Amino acid sequence: MNVKNPCLTSWQMSCRQLRDLPRSAFTLVELLVVIAIIGILIGMLLPAVQAVRESARRTQCLNNLKQMSLALLNYESTFGHLPPGYSYPAEAFWSAYLLPQLEQNNLYETIDLEGPWIISGSANHDACASYIALFQCPSSGVVEHESNAQGIDGRVPCNYIACASGTNNRESGEKPYVGDDDPQLSDGIFFENSETTLAQIIDGQSNTIMIGEALHDFTLWGQDYADSPEVVDHWYIGSNGLGPYSSDNSIDVSEAIGSAACPINATQDEDSPINDKELCFSSRHPGVAQLGYADGHAGNVRETIDPVVLSALGTRNGGEVVSSFD
Repeated sequence: MNVKNPCLTSWQMSCRQLRDLPRSAFTLVELLVVIAIIGILIGMLLPAVQAVRESARRTQCLNNLKQMSLALLNYESTFGHLPPGYSYPAEAFWSAYLLPQLEQNNLYETIDLEGPWIISGSANHDACASYIALFQCPSSGVVEHESNAQGIDGRVPCNYIACASGTNNRESGEKPYVGDDDPQLSDGIFFENSETTLAQIIDGQSNTIMIGEALHDFTLWGQDYADSPEVVDHWYIGSNGLGPYSSDNSIDVSEAIGSAACPINATQDEDSPINDKELCFSSRHPGVAQLGYADGHAGNVRETIDPVVLSALGTRNGGEVVSSFD
């Protein structure tokens, strides 16, 4: 006997009725409202995401400085002195001497520290075109290689320079020059043919800059004190651009070294002389540049730092008292 189930029939009828109802859809206005809400949410989240990314890049940069600072101290422990800011007339940079302490001994073994550096196909030329991530700040936005930069094809920019002075602020025109081989004129740790020992850093290792960030930016240029066109460029390993000092000659010591006599982030001041832009410590981290000190620690300084304090941090034996970096 066939018996109907009233509950089942009712359910089936309800489903059929629901299927027969006209379907609703988003109107154009509703769709635009949803898109607008999503856009607002993305706009609110994007600065936070960018801030997190910049924080990570800044931490990586600080780690680079820390590694190089400790490597410099290891070098001093091994050889009894720190490497030169740059050698002359060989024109090898402090970074070339430091390669074995940075786990780049294989590259170091290929280099002739007596130069030259621009002979295409030579080991020295190829070393200058070998990419080493440690020497580039991830926030800098710098290219990995520059094509045919001063005779070196594929030359790798560097975002870190060594501190030569706290008082001198020019590499052209009249003396005194940053990097002068006279240790009385170059009052920082690194300069031409320098062999500074830790014992000679009498201002205190924690208060004396060894190295710091520096932007490499070919779009920044100007006429220097010798009326020669210059651009803001920094490199590692070696160069053929460091000629002899003279009042009518420009010498690109800023390829490797800089000065705390120049304002932090002078690169961002259109009115700053090109020498300040080349020699200053600078970065793309908002409002600061990061530095490595002679005790091995690394930290940042604000671009609003008192120039007197910054100058004191740049000298190795000025006898200044530094109580605060801000």
